[in-house]
Amino acid sequence: MYLESITRDRTVSIRLGAVAARPAGRHQRWTVEAGHWRADGASEKAAVDAFAERVRDFLTHYREPAIESFRGWTAVLSLELGDDYHPMVFTERVVGPDGRVSYSGTGADSWEEIQARARYDLAQRTTDFHDDSSVHEAAAYLRAGSPGADQFGADELYRYASWQRAARAAIDAGRTDWHEWACEHWAEFPIRPPARAGD
Repeated sequence: MYLESITRDRTVSIRLGAVAARPAGRHQRWTVEAGHWRADGASEKAAVDAFAERVRDFLTHYREPAIESFRGWTAVLSLELGDDYHPMVFTERVVGPDGRVSYSGTGADSWEEIQARARYDLAQRTTDFHDDSSVHEAAAYLRAGSPGADQFGADELYRYASWQRAARAAIDAGRTDWHEWACEHWAEFPIRPPARAGD
C-alpha cells in the first residue's frame, strides 16, 4: 500500500492573552503587550495586527543559537526581540581565550549574514595582518564558511590586511595623515597568495 506524502500551507490560530491599552488624551496610540512582546498602532486593531506580525516574523526566522569558533575565540549568535524600528535583532556574544565576553547587536537580514559577519569578526580579531601565514589561515577559514567575494569574505580580509600594512608604513614614515594615505595606497601593499604544493 502506497501512502502519499501531503504538505499544506495552513494558517494556525493561537490563543494568546495580551493587554491592550491607550493613554488618556486625543490621538494617543494603542499598545498591545504580552510578556516581552510589544507593538503599537494608531488603533487597537492596528496594534493587534502589528503584534501578530511581530510574533509571526520572529517565529519564522527563529533558530537555536549558532556557534562559530576560530583560534580559541567563540561567537554565540542568537535572534532576540528588537524594537519598533528593528523588530528582530541578531546578537553576537564573543568569548575570548581569557573568558571575557563582548556583546553586540545588529539588524542583519538573515542567519547567513550574521554568521558570515561573525566569522569575519573572529578572523579580524585574531589575525596578525603583518604575518602572511596568519592572513592566509584566516582567509581559508572565511572561504570554508562563506564562499564568495562579499563584504565578509576572504577578498575583503586580504584588502583589509593590505590597508593595515599601508597604515603601518605611513605611521612608520611619520605621516600625520596615515589613515587617509592608507585608504589611497592600500593596493600598493598586496599580499602574495600562499604557495601551492609543487610550486
